[in-house]
Parts: sequence; C-alpha cells; structure tokens
Amino acid sequence: MEHSASSRSTRLVDHLVRLSGQRRRDELLTGITQALVDTVDAQQVELFSLVHDENQRFWLALTQARVGLPVRMLSDPMRTELHMMSPLDSEPERVRCLDHVEQVVSPPTADQPYYISRFPGSLAEGATPWGVAEIRSTQAMSEEDVVAINRLLTLYGNMLEMLDYSECDALTGLWNRKPFDDLFYKTLRPSEPLESTDVAPDGTEHRATTSPSNFWLAMVDIDHFKQVNDTYGHLIGDEVLILVARLMKTSFRAYDRVYRFGGEEFVVVLRSGDHDAAVAALERFRVTMANYEFPQAGRITASVGVTEILAGDSPAAACERADQAVYYAKHHGRNQVCSESDLVRRGLLKVDLKIGDVELF
Repeated sequence: MEHSASSRSTRLVDHLVRLSGQRRRDELLTGITQALVDTVDAQQVELFSLVHDENQRFWLALTQARVGLPVRMLSDPMRTELHMMSPLDSEPERVRCLDHVEQVVSPPTADQPYYISRFPGSLAEGATPWGVAEIRSTQAMSEEDVVAINRLLTLYGNMLEMLDYSECDALTGLWNRKPFDDLFYKTLRPSEPLESTDVAPDGTEHRATTSPSNFWLAMVDIDHFKQVNDTYGHLIGDEVLILVARLMKTSFRAYDRVYRFGGEEFVVVLRSGDHDAAVAALERFRVTMANYEFPQAGRITASVGVTEILAGDSPAAACERADQAVYYAKHHGRNQVCSESDLVRRGLLKVDLKIGDVELF
C-alpha cells in the first residue's frame, strides 16, 4: 500500500502520540509493531528479541503484524522453552545487523518473493541492541521508510528506558516491587496456543507452548547483612548487594524473574516442573553465593524460602508463605533453602497462612 508524504507523516505522528502514552510493556510492544506496519510500505513486520541464557544467546520471536490484520503475539516469554527458540547463529543476517548496528537487506530469491530489511533496536546510543525488527516488502525500503522506521525504533527504545528507570532498582539493576504484581498474575494465566499455525520462512512454527508449567516464588535474605554494613560501611554493603544481584542474574534461567524488594531482601519468580527441581535451582544459587569471595567482606551466605504459586493466589499471600519459610531458615542455622510446603508436611510450620484471600488454620 503506497503512502503519500503527507499521509505517512500523519500516520507517524499519530503512532508517536499513542506510543508516548503507553506505560505497559506488552502494550508498547504491540503498539510499535502496529506502528511499523502501518507507517511504511511493508507486507509484514516481526520483532525478535535477544535472549541470554548462561553463555548462550537465542532469538525469541515476539510479535508479527501484516497489512490489514491485528498484531499477533508469537510467543509467551514466561512459558517459552529454550528449545523453542532459534540459536543466535541460525540467523546470520540478523547477527550482522546487530554486530554492525545497521540496516541489513536481503533481496528476493526464488524461495521467497520479498525484500527483507532488518533494523537493530537498542535502548540508547552505544548500548547493546535488545533485538531486531524484520520487515518484508515488495520493494526495497525507500529513504523515507528507513527514516520512519529508525524514528519509531528510537522512540520504542526511549520508552523502554523510561520504564526501566521506573521499574528497576537503581543500585542493582534488578526489577523493583512496582512490576512484580503484573508478573505474578501472569503466572496464574494458562498458556494458550496461537490462533494461527503460520510457519516462519525458516520453517519454524510460531506457537506458544501449551505444556503446563509450575511457578514458584522464593524470598532470598542475605544473612547478617546489618553486620556487613556496621563492620565495613554502607559503600561495601552496597557493593555486596550489587554482587549478589549479579550472582542471581547468572544463576537463574532466562525466563526467571529476579527482584529486589529493598534492603537485603530479594525475590525470585521461577518456573519449574516440580517442587524438587525448584528447590534444586535455589540450592545451586545458595551454594554459589556461599562459595563466592566478596571483596573485603569475605564469605556471605543467604537464607531462602520458597513456595509454589497456587491457583487463585495473591502476591501478598505467596510472599507471606515464602517469608515464613525464610524466617524458619534464619532461626534454624541460616545459609539454607527451606520449602514452605515441606516444612508444613513435616509439622515444622503451621498451616495458618493465606492462600489468595482464604485464611487456613
């Protein structure tokens, strides 16, 4: 669909206004995808993010928009398994786009009739790109199209940076309490298959996983942290918090979420198939931290309490159950992982906690 210069400008301004009013990440992502397909002469737009997991990187398909059709979410980041993503090196043109931070274009071939233009997206100039916008068109992108795309992606990056500023802890860079409730309620929603079974050009079917996944909430409390501050000062205490946050980022999987609620208290929302696997993941982190040599402060440990997020749960109720397990860990030796359900089963913790809005005795 051809756009005149005036209609292109009007469409672009309209989308810029709408995007600037978004305060939720999902809505912002959908909005930028729709803006791209509406503003330029494109047949299809797809956004891909870069996912880091340990020493590996993957492509996660986020959204897709086609002319005349609503935006589709291609995956649910909370429930997508690593094997459902494409390895980084499976898409060399996207890699080139990121490495050189520039537009990369592939002309039509016998197998596919479109020009494929790839544009890098980043949060700020010089920052590591968050992913790639991939645009299919019957003609090569015009100079006006390229300018419009770069403006939209720049705005999207600026909006994400603003959200990060308000939703991330300034000291550690972890999520703060503000976005926690939204994430928590997403764990209660069942995963549904996508409406379509469209197959990507690389042969990959974009479909959300329908396999059940259990979510667990863990409270992590640094042992004797007040003593660290009193002995070494708050600057060293802040350094310990930063390093603990770094250990947590590298200890958990790409789809897990780590928060700092304040002080020495951290929260992890992790996905695991069963109780033992969840406890094992937390135990690996505990051991890693216990063996880490903190500069000046030496060895520091953490007490961890974990509970399953249950149907009908509320953030306050789940946090309360996990906090009771932390309390038990701290008063029975510290430097350990305690499961709320295991403590209840063993008769070491009374079932007098709320599940959702129901109080059990």
